[in-house]
Amino acid sequence: MRSAILGQALLTITALAVGVPAGVLAGTFLSEYGRNMRLSKAISAVSDMAVSIPSIVTGAFVYAVVVKPFGGFNGWAGAAALAVIVLPIIVRTTESMTAMVPWSLREAAFALGAPYHRVIMGVVWRSAAGGIFTGVLLAAARAAGETAPLLFTSFNSGHFSLNMSKPVPSLTVTIYQYAASPYESWVSLAWGAAFAVTAAVLFLNVTGRLLIKFRQGK
Repeated sequence: MRSAILGQALLTITALAVGVPAGVLAGTFLSEYGRNMRLSKAISAVSDMAVSIPSIVTGAFVYAVVVKPFGGFNGWAGAAALAVIVLPIIVRTTESMTAMVPWSLREAAFALGAPYHRVIMGVVWRSAAGGIFTGVLLAAARAAGETAPLLFTSFNSGHFSLNMSKPVPSLTVTIYQYAASPYESWVSLAWGAAFAVTAAVLFLNVTGRLLIKFRQGK
């Protein structure tokens, strides 16, 4: 299972490397610059709906846009599918957490002559860092447990590979394939791997929710 675990980590980290900056910037724009804009409200509504879209639909969409035109399964398509899944989670979390920062803190920074972008980086993001990090943890938990979008995009590989231009091994797809195998040893490995994924996702979810509760209480 080593190659599957490392491949899953590679896909998840790549997806977060794309989704986290884009999600934080989009969420900050919605809360800071688009407070009273109709477009911002529409984007927030779309983000709420995107969170509940079945992951298999996302996988089929990325397959049609990335996999089929380029002629084969590859790791970049898998990371793109996971990035699409985590993006709305981070956008909504960032928007909510930055909106909770008191406006008086911004006014104090403005009074010292700080431009708006410095206020956002030095005051707003710093104050909301715990909540934003919590959103990243929840997004990572969601991405780490997905199987359906990877079946359409990165598929799977029985060999260790870090080449994102080819099929990349993933733990969730390996569980799916091993669980349907007629070999008892493979089924046992699937159960063990499923327990490991469940424990990891549970840990990330519990940690994220405890951080949210702590931030709200504080």
